[in-house]
Amino acid sequence: MQIITNDENKIIMFIKNNLDKYPENVSYDIIREVLDFSETKMVDLLSALQDKGIIKFNSSTKDVTYTDLDMDVQIVENKSQLKELMLNQTEEDAYTIITDVINKYDNYAPRYILEGALMYGELELTPKRTYNIIVALENKQLLKRVEKVDGEYYTI
Repeated sequence: MQIITNDENKIIMFIKNNLDKYPENVSYDIIREVLDFSETKMVDLLSALQDKGIIKFNSSTKDVTYTDLDMDVQIVENKSQLKELMLNQTEEDAYTIITDVINKYDNYAPRYILEGALMYGELELTPKRTYNIIVALENKQLLKRVEKVDGEYYTI
């Protein structure tokens, strides 16, 4: 499932509604003219849809080819909501990794092991992002920091 903005959905709906006129591809200019988007906005939206695997956009010929118009999507209002939802998804992914690490260490994982799993594991988070996620999970009471004689540990 992909998360798309409302404007990206407008492009997809335009294409779906005009499949009989444009069965294989449609010109970028036609979409832009009908939806009344600026050139910059149009390129950004098409690039985002291409990154999500829904369409392919050839900037030299200005053709938009359909890859997967029936992909399962979730629509959000704007980029800030998209970012917020993606951050929440990152927190969920991080929490899954954290629970796996904590379970491997008999319910008390050392701080450096936990941070290492987030920074150097599949998420490859920055140190700042790792810190922010750990604090967010602590604030949501999903993760608890425990001080022991030999250092800091985390538990669920």
